[in-house]
Amino acid sequence: MFNRKFSCVSVMALGLAWGAMARAHSITVGSVKLTPCQSEYNGYCGSITQPLDRTGQVRDKITIGFEFYPHTDFSRPPLGVILAEEGGPGFSTTGSRDGYVRLFDPLRDRRDILLIDKRGTGLSSAINCPDLQNAFNPSQNDIAKCAKELGSKAYLYGSPEAADDIAAVLDALRLGPVDYYGDSYGTWFGQVLATRHPGLLRTIVLDSAYPVLNDDSDTELNGGQLAMDLVCERSAPCAALGSSASNRFDELLASLRVAPVSGVAPGSYGEPMSVVADPGGLVLIVANAGNAPTTWRDLDAAARAWLDSRDSLPLLRMVAEARDSYSGGGDYHDFSVGLEWAVQCADYGAEFDLTQPYKVRLAQYNAYLAQIRADDPNEFPPFTINDVVYSQMNAEDYGSCLPWPTPAFGVIPGQPVPNNAEFPRTPVLVLSGELDTVTSPPEGRATAALFPSATFIETTNLVHESAIGDAGYFVPPNGQDLSDCIGPIVRNFVASGGNVGDTSCVPRIRPIRTVPAFATTYTAVAPASPSAGNRANETGLRLASAAAETVGDIIGEYYVNTEGSGSGLRGGSFDFNNSDSGYVFDLDHVQWTNDLEVSGQIDWNQLTGEIVAKIRFEARGGHSGKLEISWNDRETDAIATLSGDVDGAPLCAQRLAP
Repeated sequence: MFNRKFSCVSVMALGLAWGAMARAHSITVGSVKLTPCQSEYNGYCGSITQPLDRTGQVRDKITIGFEFYPHTDFSRPPLGVILAEEGGPGFSTTGSRDGYVRLFDPLRDRRDILLIDKRGTGLSSAINCPDLQNAFNPSQNDIAKCAKELGSKAYLYGSPEAADDIAAVLDALRLGPVDYYGDSYGTWFGQVLATRHPGLLRTIVLDSAYPVLNDDSDTELNGGQLAMDLVCERSAPCAALGSSASNRFDELLASLRVAPVSGVAPGSYGEPMSVVADPGGLVLIVANAGNAPTTWRDLDAAARAWLDSRDSLPLLRMVAEARDSYSGGGDYHDFSVGLEWAVQCADYGAEFDLTQPYKVRLAQYNAYLAQIRADDPNEFPPFTINDVVYSQMNAEDYGSCLPWPTPAFGVIPGQPVPNNAEFPRTPVLVLSGELDTVTSPPEGRATAALFPSATFIETTNLVHESAIGDAGYFVPPNGQDLSDCIGPIVRNFVASGGNVGDTSCVPRIRPIRTVPAFATTYTAVAPASPSAGNRANETGLRLASAAAETVGDIIGEYYVNTEGSGSGLRGGSFDFNNSDSGYVFDLDHVQWTNDLEVSGQIDWNQLTGEIVAKIRFEARGGHSGKLEISWNDRETDAIATLSGDVDGAPLCAQRLAP
């Protein structure tokens, strides 16, 4: 219905008239009147109305809302439109505008940016199932209640319906063909859009992709052991241990299987949370590890802290932060949990037949579990089937769609595109983070294989969502990856119409620097190495080194934090705010060890990679000092310079950057 090819002439004609339109209070693009909004980026907002059900059997109408960011150079013809789509499913695309607009800002002189919220989230008639939305750990009863609230609409929010909405917006705006960028679920959605409306797409970038067809990867877990070993081998403190991280993880798993450990630990925004570290908790950690480098940074040291010293807090914090990552809550316009399940149950398929009554589904599901226990008990090494099925927060979503209603109107669950779907010859760039356990490199390769003209890049040492900075939460000033590598590749691909250009930076992206060891006291921390001019003694060098670890720990929290404030591992608090060049952190008596409190400020220049911390500290035994700690975070095996005074003695030292 909406698969329309647009000529370049129509796009350029629109752009030539844009100079006059942009000066108006409101503008008209195509047949749609847009009003000013998002003044930071000089954006305009608009919407169209669409039928919820294009078959006409459900007569409701929905609003499809979007934001439009016009190009800025009116002296030359425009070059088209960049269409970005967010993931989840459930996230609002317009809610991630900071990332998308900043990422593509260098192309905005002659290109417009269009952000459309998929039906059911953001500006597009967002689904609100209150009990499900507010449940920290959604139950099947919460999911069933939402399904009942949606009723006959439960299967009308899938990717095919949303793709037709996108086509309708482009038709109404008379824009296209567009350059598409999708991340995470946005890659799945992009594949559906490409097969339903191939003429609308000029280039396609799929960042952290998984395939709509021929997906032989059952879990996010299978790459976990490989990733933890790669991280350890490439980080000097971990490599020096002389044994594999995956073997230590197996030892940790065996220990927690016999005797789980529980306690209170800070969650991702510092809230105290009662948690249990058990096999199901480790499943949750590994399944979530691809979302942030912090997990791989901390995991091996946290395992050793428990195995060697019975220090459980680093491990418990990891469980708490992973639970926060999987929890619901928040404004349903920003992230609709109801839409998440409406899409997953409609699109992803299940180990049972959703066209059957609940009792039949349950029997099929139990038979499936019995079969894999018998036929392939080692499907998810090093975890057992039960570890995975009964993991904390149901990390793999096994059985979650059991209470979803029976589909109507000819919907076939788990088949958003036909098995014989034809994928267009549009130039496609598929990106997969080497250390991503959420959408793994094998899934990325399988996605690339669906397209006749695709380039696949495995991004060295990166995790989920390679090109956009911090998964769109606390976005760098330029919106892109902190390695300053993948963002430029994506922009070149778009600007050139499908040429990836120079990719020599990819193998040079620096490895994750792991924590050498967690410590409860600064006396257990290896001292910094003295340099010319140092007068501090060994105690002072240990204090300085522990202070540097405290700074590094807070920077690690940036990647898992969603509130802009949090707590230290063992006490104190921090917050951070954006600056012109990155983020500035304020530390208030932060404790990484029990006996050292660090206060002061960290200035992280994300445009250059430079980090400068100016801190003061107090420690048990009456020790105190002031330090400046600096390094460039982009450098492999970066060396931090430490200078200041400890207990009145000048300190000059170096150590591996935290």
